[in-house]
Amino acid sequence: MLCLKDVLLFWTFCHVLRQAWSEDELSSPRDVRVGSAVRWSPATDSPGIKYTVQYWNSDSKKWLNVSGCVQTELTTCNEVSGLGCVMVQVLAQEGNRTSRSVEACSHADSCSPEFQLISKEGLLMVQMVKNNRLREDNAAHFEYNIQYGRDGEEVKDLYTSTSFKTINGLDVGQRYCVQVRYFCYSKPFGTPSTQHCESIHESERTRKMKIVAIGVTVTILLGVLVVGLTLFIYRHHKKVKQFLQPPLRLPDHYFEYLSGVFPQQALSITTSPCEERHDLISIVCREEDLSDSCLIPESEREHDYDSPNGLDLLDHFE
Repeated sequence: MLCLKDVLLFWTFCHVLRQAWSEDELSSPRDVRVGSAVRWSPATDSPGIKYTVQYWNSDSKKWLNVSGCVQTELTTCNEVSGLGCVMVQVLAQEGNRTSRSVEACSHADSCSPEFQLISKEGLLMVQMVKNNRLREDNAAHFEYNIQYGRDGEEVKDLYTSTSFKTINGLDVGQRYCVQVRYFCYSKPFGTPSTQHCESIHESERTRKMKIVAIGVTVTILLGVLVVGLTLFIYRHHKKVKQFLQPPLRLPDHYFEYLSGVFPQQALSITTSPCEERHDLISIVCREEDLSDSCLIPESEREHDYDSPNGLDLLDHFE
């Protein structure tokens, strides 16, 4: 609740201060215009308000009072007719209070030129929006001062008496800024215009030509590469075939055979641990044919096999 009360008090204070400032600020003159004389409409109907007329001196670059038009209660000033091209301002004064100044230019609808900026490939076109009375009244001594340059860089000056000017030789892809002001009797007049900036773009025709040129160049390079690669393979096909052929390698068991080293396990005969041992059978006889010859000792039997009679013995068994 306390915070809300403080906010309300602060808002009331600001509102009262704003009203006091508005009441203390003197109203500016209205409808200031410059011809053969400077004329304006009173700021208010209150009596005691006085007016001061000043003109801009381009040599000293400051506002100077017009002699005979300082602290005057009149709403006209005839002392500017001999100044030629001039920019003036009128202020209202009452006691210690001074109004905001109102500027106007002689023979001009505005103290600064109004123009349009048109960007094309490699150039900028500056087109003044409308002709003003300043050029009509001072045709031989009037011109536009056009200042242009890359954004953020030093500007160059061009002068023209026409309402249209083309700036050539600009770099594509760069951003250029332009500012215009009046020149009257070879001296700056009024205030510089608002600065306008534009980027220099490529034209559609140039863009298409670049795309075509890039496509043709890539096609030619690919063709040269393919032809060159084909000729290289044709001339060195044996080396290429040899290079691409996988290396020959004999299986491991061939190396083992050639080196004479065999695994011990491969040379051993696998035997079952449960294998039974039996006597070697030398001869088999039928029971009915069993005789003493079957009971002959093995050593003598081998001897009989070696003798010529041994064959007869075998025939007997058969």
